[in-house]
Amino acid sequence: MKNPVEDFYNINPELEWNRLFVTPYRRIEFEVVSHYLSKYLPPSGRILDLGGGPGRYAIALAKQGYRITLVDISDQNIRFAKKKIQAMGLMKQFDDCFAADARFVNQLANDRFDAVLCMGPLYHLQNIEERLQCLDQCRRVMKDNAPLLATVLPRLTYVRDSLRSGAFQSANADDLRVFDEIYAKGWSTQSKVPQIYFCHPPEINEWLTQSGFDIVRMASCHGFAAFLDERVNQAAGDAESWNVLIQQVLSTCEDYQSLAMAEHLLAVGIKQSIIGEKEC
Repeated sequence: MKNPVEDFYNINPELEWNRLFVTPYRRIEFEVVSHYLSKYLPPSGRILDLGGGPGRYAIALAKQGYRITLVDISDQNIRFAKKKIQAMGLMKQFDDCFAADARFVNQLANDRFDAVLCMGPLYHLQNIEERLQCLDQCRRVMKDNAPLLATVLPRLTYVRDSLRSGAFQSANADDLRVFDEIYAKGWSTQSKVPQIYFCHPPEINEWLTQSGFDIVRMASCHGFAAFLDERVNQAAGDAESWNVLIQQVLSTCEDYQSLAMAEHLLAVGIKQSIIGEKEC
């Protein structure tokens, strides 16, 4: 029986590939994440992109010379990524590219990677034990003191996105019940995207700490501009205004007031070195 998350992402891999570039507002997320990648990744080495979709970040990092392993739950995303990788002449930069659940990647060797990206799996795992299982896999395959970059969806994201899209204004009693459920417990069986989990920002600190990571950064992927699509898209019409906007976003994305109001929240953790750690 297939995972509903796999079925969801199998529908249209190109939609996910284009997501970060379909509007200037969406591009901000790519700019912010790229900023933190350049800040925390080592200058060279092996990177695991776990839950990396059709490979947008994996391919960008391969172009910079990193050795990449791309894993995603969607076999259609992986097929799409392989075509892109081949078309761009980047096959030699990829050690592997395969479909798997982020909780079950035992085929990957211990202590192999110089960094891990986990920018997707955590908000598709509604059970705390499953999220910790995913983070344990990340930690297992990482070298000591390697960085982990993980994204989550804050609890208020669903309601704010519903207001922006117009769904809130036309909501019926069932829709309002979904809003209440998500605000109360972080998920609803009636949400449009399957098995999605919206967290309170402090939760990511707890998960990473419990999994053996030191938290070094938390950042909103849109800074002060979160959910301000229309104004951001207008600013993009002028190159100077756009550059100023990006700098302002980067200067505000770690402000604690931006974290709970973020659309996507990025956490950076460093794998702790534990003496006498058990082999997995």
